[in-house]
Amino acid sequence: MIKKIFGFYRLPLYILAHPVDGFYAMKYEKQGTIKIALLNFFLVLVSYAFSAQYTSIIVSQRNPMTIHSFFESTILVSALILFCISNWSVTSLTNGEGRFKDIFMAVCYAMTPLVLTIVPAAIISNFLSEEETGFFHMIVAVGVTYFVFLVFLGLLTVHNYTVVKALTMVLLTACAILIIVFLVTLMLTLWQQLYVFVYSLYTEIMFRA
Repeated sequence: MIKKIFGFYRLPLYILAHPVDGFYAMKYEKQGTIKIALLNFFLVLVSYAFSAQYTSIIVSQRNPMTIHSFFESTILVSALILFCISNWSVTSLTNGEGRFKDIFMAVCYAMTPLVLTIVPAAIISNFLSEEETGFFHMIVAVGVTYFVFLVFLGLLTVHNYTVVKALTMVLLTACAILIIVFLVTLMLTLWQQLYVFVYSLYTEIMFRA
């Protein structure tokens, strides 16, 4: 049973040690699957919810009673979709070979370091003194840093970019994210103002009728 599970999860673990070869196999040898990508992201959501609830108060100032896991999971899902859309829109204009599916899978496969570090860090935090909290932050920093590194290599591989072009793509993706967030915020603001205007007009008409 354990062998089957690890066989099912083999590629994400392989990417940890051999990122370029692993991402190449994911895209060009068709070894990656959307199911594993979704599983990895789901594990990150579960790990994050666990960490929010059970990380020691010594290293986390958040009150577990005020944490809404569903709301925060929605934010993470939105952030993932926003990043993938932004990267896809940029790379479509810069001759990137990756499809939206490839970008999504690469980012999700790159999340394995988060899966392996978030929960252990939360558990360990409950056994640390205030002077030892640096150990907790080190574990989290290692997981996040390696995740970002894997995302960069994953996108570099699936788009078949050089390092310089990949760095440029990252900067353009960040700009695209800001533009999309601005446009969405502007649209929501306009819709809100339109709703207030229509509701006020309706109220005035009903009051004078």
